[in-house]
Amino acid sequence: MKNKPPRYIANVFGTVLAMAFSLNANAAVDLGTDNASASAYSAGWTNGSDGFITGEGAFGQWFLGGASAPNSGFVISNVTTLGTPSTALNSSGVSFGMFASTNAPSYVDAYRFLDPSGLGAGQTFSIQMAVNYRNGNKGFDLRGDTVGDPTIFNFNIGSDDYVVNNAATGNGSIGNSYSDDTLFTLAFTQVDLTGGTWSITRSGGVSDFDTGTYSGVARSFKLYVGGTDNLDGQNYLFVNNLETVPEPSTYALLVGAGLAGWLYRRRRHR
Repeated sequence: MKNKPPRYIANVFGTVLAMAFSLNANAAVDLGTDNASASAYSAGWTNGSDGFITGEGAFGQWFLGGASAPNSGFVISNVTTLGTPSTALNSSGVSFGMFASTNAPSYVDAYRFLDPSGLGAGQTFSIQMAVNYRNGNKGFDLRGDTVGDPTIFNFNIGSDDYVVNNAATGNGSIGNSYSDDTLFTLAFTQVDLTGGTWSITRSGGVSDFDTGTYSGVARSFKLYVGGTDNLDGQNYLFVNNLETVPEPSTYALLVGAGLAGWLYRRRRHR
């Protein structure tokens, strides 16, 4: 570009900056984090609770359903109830826990929206889950705005396997090797208004990484537990460390273009 006139160079930088800010403007979710140590959960994980660590508007309130003591419910608890302590999930010693035995009612679920209007292009939502026993069903649904069944991605733990369903690509078992210390990090990046990419990183007793795509816009999510053998903590589903962030490449583009523009202006001025 050394033979191009200054006006051309300025226009190029201007175009790049415009593209970067346009991408950033498509972001629809407030950025933020939440975990079980937030002050909103000091009295427990209850229906309508709405905690946050950073970014107060990133998530909506919790909608908790199906709980009936003592056979099912929601707790704020240390994950050391697993066979081997999966303390990597904890924040200040606690995580969110869900349980539901085969005694009626045998199903509980927890819904939450990504506020104010679902993931925008370039944004990523992530959440961590820890499990031990694989009887009954425990899992996670990513939900869109589809009328009827809004599930655009499902990760189910049951029948001694870990299985992805409802995704555009990557469905099926991600491997059924058992460990009493299993931590999953689920991440969803919205590419555009038609869909995005998902990934599951497994750590603990077994290490693994799987990825694929989903269709639609990530709007909310659901956690569920049903039909486990008993109320032992090793049958719980534990979750924690919710986060919505911008795609790093967006910031890289903004910073890179801004720096290049500043260097050009400085050189021209000199």
